[in-house]
Amino acid sequence: MKNMLVAYSTAQNRWLWPSALFSLTLFALALRWYYVSTALVIGPLSGDATQYYSYAWNLVHHGIFANGHPGAATITPDNYRDPGYPLFLAIWMKLIGTNDSWYAGTSWYAAVLLCQALLGALTVTMAVQLGRYWLSLRWAISAGLLMAVWPHSITINSNFLSETLFGFLCTLGLLLCARAHRRQSPWWAITAGLVLGAAALTNAILLPFGILLSGFLAWRKLVPRRICVALAIGALSLPSAWAIRNAQIPAVGAGNSSMTRALETFVVGSWPSFYPAWRASVFGDANTKANAQTTLKTVHDEMDVLQVAPLDGIPTIVQRLGQHPLRYAAWYLLEKPHLFWDWNIQIGYGDIYVLRTQDSPFQTKPAWIAVAAICRAMNLLLMLLALASLFLAWSKRRFQNIFGEQANRAAVVAVVGLTVFATLVYTILQAEPRYSIPFRSFEILLAVTTLSAIKTWWRQRHKQPLDMELAPTSIPVTHHN
Repeated sequence: MKNMLVAYSTAQNRWLWPSALFSLTLFALALRWYYVSTALVIGPLSGDATQYYSYAWNLVHHGIFANGHPGAATITPDNYRDPGYPLFLAIWMKLIGTNDSWYAGTSWYAAVLLCQALLGALTVTMAVQLGRYWLSLRWAISAGLLMAVWPHSITINSNFLSETLFGFLCTLGLLLCARAHRRQSPWWAITAGLVLGAAALTNAILLPFGILLSGFLAWRKLVPRRICVALAIGALSLPSAWAIRNAQIPAVGAGNSSMTRALETFVVGSWPSFYPAWRASVFGDANTKANAQTTLKTVHDEMDVLQVAPLDGIPTIVQRLGQHPLRYAAWYLLEKPHLFWDWNIQIGYGDIYVLRTQDSPFQTKPAWIAVAAICRAMNLLLMLLALASLFLAWSKRRFQNIFGEQANRAAVVAVVGLTVFATLVYTILQAEPRYSIPFRSFEILLAVTTLSAIKTWWRQRHKQPLDMELAPTSIPVTHHN
């Protein structure tokens, strides 16, 4: 009888993880599917979405990656935007078809939104699987539930913006990195690098990350060098091919290159007054709009000088920063990192919406409104808990004392590395809560890691038994030639 009970318990535990993961995926998908099916975005093809649509249209109809208006007499290739998201849109255009008008039609529009809902749900699934490399089942599922209901991660799926696809690729890339380390497989490492390269072609801020990650893992001896080399090769492959393409197209004019966009974000990010001025220019009264336009003109003038003559523009910016060093030190060291992980979207409609939205469940359904209020109240605490996880990940001894020998420290270091890297890059360029959406699942994983560590430390101090059957995933290491 005792052996039968042990066998039954073992079989039950074997099915517990896949059942929980499947249920969580369905839950996340149901929320996102319902949202994109009911919420009405006003003017979905506006702002950045207009350019993404133009690139996709020209890819499908002309075979050219260009930002020219559909129907324009001349289409000139450029590299102002990254190709990943326009290619995603172009695939759906090709599969479903579009008419000849600027607005694509309901079938194509619905297909893109529902696919983004699916990608958003799968991002939750993969992030939870990634967390299982060091978290217990209960903590990983708890993190997944928070990821599933996080409002920004739901509302972004209704926009023609790259954040959903970018977050999916980043999460898949890190999950494959963890798998490559666990299996000691260079082939899995190359695949992980290719996915991170695809993410970099969706958002160029990630271009150096694959190389930096492989170098750091090798330096700290967290992963064998051959795995790190394979990861670096994979991460370089797709961006290198895109760089060759860019070198072969004719020189693009001012305003149509990726360097131009980088300079724009750098200048905008150096002005603390830009966000209030932008919002006042859109939502303010006549007087505030006039004052805001003056500020925005100053910013744009500085942009123009930097683009036309960088050697003249850089000293101008440095001189401006030097006039108020303490103010700008606080802006870059404190305010911008907090702004990146803050709640209210600045360049957009506000709150959790990039564009004005009607019939959102977060506006009409009491349960959804309550979830948004709870998440908003938790937002700052979540950021601080995620920050505290850096202390845990840095020390091997401390990490293993808390999470056990089976916990994969390389996996958590990769998550910490990407989160820190994104925060630093956007702090240097333009910090905006919308840009943190692809990394919210990592923030939640790290915050839950800190909570798990606090609970484990408390149990160890009071000599309470741990739930060993729910420990981090233990996968036998296999060696591949």
